[in-house]
Amino acid sequence: MATEDLKPKILSQVEFYFSDSNLLNDKFLFTTQQANDGWVPISVISQFERMKKYRPIETIVEALRQSESLLEVSENGEMVRRKTPLPANQNEVQVAINKRSVFVEHLPEDATLDELIEFFGKFAPVNQVRMKKRDKKFVGSVFVEFKKEEDAQKFVSAEEKPKYNDKELNVISKVSYDEYKAQKFGERRGGRGRKEKYRKDDQKDRKREESPKREERGEKEDRNDTKEEKEPKDDKKEE
Repeated sequence: MATEDLKPKILSQVEFYFSDSNLLNDKFLFTTQQANDGWVPISVISQFERMKKYRPIETIVEALRQSESLLEVSENGEMVRRKTPLPANQNEVQVAINKRSVFVEHLPEDATLDELIEFFGKFAPVNQVRMKKRDKKFVGSVFVEFKKEEDAQKFVSAEEKPKYNDKELNVISKVSYDEYKAQKFGERRGGRGRKEKYRKDDQKDRKREESPKREERGEKEDRNDTKEEKEPKDDKKEE
């Protein structure tokens, strides 16, 4: 692929790294830029897994200089940082991300990330696609974050469900997905709570079954004890 054709892909990838969506959740990149007044060496970014295919580094520098609003490159071409600081309220950022995100399942498990990005990009501009994996294997489900909330809403509410290789996909909003997971978690917690209650009730029942024996011992002790009122009170507490 020609160098000029690579530059938009390079810029899109690095702008994602520095986006609100990723930077707040990328511990390494976040701490690196925090320690250097927002600057990160381009040589470091060039070693990220999805950046290794872009060479020479001068090509990356040229691509990043084309960023219109998000990124700026140092004069010597060695560093890059955001033009604007991260939002102060991280909770608001996460809420906004969730509103423009969707959950999609029934995708082919042999699909690659690049293929999925290209597929969802046909519907609307995309910030990121996160593949759900189990034991490092893709399970056919993804979270897709669109650039705009209205694009996510259109994708979910489309009359004709999207298809991948002629297979219909199941799509719900990220907000609905989170609500569903929270409900299922609550049901599991409730089930454990009921089981615990049953165990406690069972223990109480066993204590009641044993209580006549304690009463017999109490009656025997009462005959040898002048403080006869204390024993019935103790039995009541044990029940």
